[in-house]
Amino acid sequence: MELIKLIHDELPQIQCGRCDTPGCYQYAEQIANGGIHDRCVPGGTKTLNNLNKILAKNITSVDMNYGPSIPLQIAIIDESECIGCKKCITACPVDAIAGSVNLMHNIIDELCTGCELCIEPCPVDCIDLVETFNKDSRVVSQVNYDATSSLRMNESKQKRMDTANHINKEIGGVINTKLENRNSDTSENLKSLQLKILNDQLDNFHNLNEDEKNTFIRNLNTED
Repeated sequence: MELIKLIHDELPQIQCGRCDTPGCYQYAEQIANGGIHDRCVPGGTKTLNNLNKILAKNITSVDMNYGPSIPLQIAIIDESECIGCKKCITACPVDAIAGSVNLMHNIIDELCTGCELCIEPCPVDCIDLVETFNKDSRVVSQVNYDATSSLRMNESKQKRMDTANHINKEIGGVINTKLENRNSDTSENLKSLQLKILNDQLDNFHNLNEDEKNTFIRNLNTED
């Protein structure tokens, strides 16, 4: 656990996922478990050298297949072009985009790490990147990343529960309908059973033809 923290502290906290892990902490875990530590292109040579010292290894260059690098930047949205599709909100790993479906979105500068994950899903290309000198968003990005991941996990779980509840209600409705129908038919079923028993008794103990049996049964019903 201590090793993971040491590694994690050296990562740039952009939460960009370019190292093929979801976020910086997950990459730190992977490295601590023996994974290669040369994939953090945004951290560059400085991060690589610091990780070399921690791990007592000597990898000399960053693997640029996991690039390109990410400068200190934040995203901005051209609000006149935004269509409110919410795709950038879903892509943001730190919940730095505010807005709702069909409503204009905007970037929360204090949270944006400049990870660029919102650029590709935007269908109208209304997101740009601008240089910034504020590193605070990256310092606290892991907290925001964890909170966002937890929230989305809970939302996903709630959706599954809502779906299950909906299915259960449908099944319950079908069962209740069958039970209601069963109850409403009880009287008729009882009459049918009584009539069958009576017919069997008349056949077994009396030599009556069909007309005589029907007459006998009608007379019983009249007496009732």
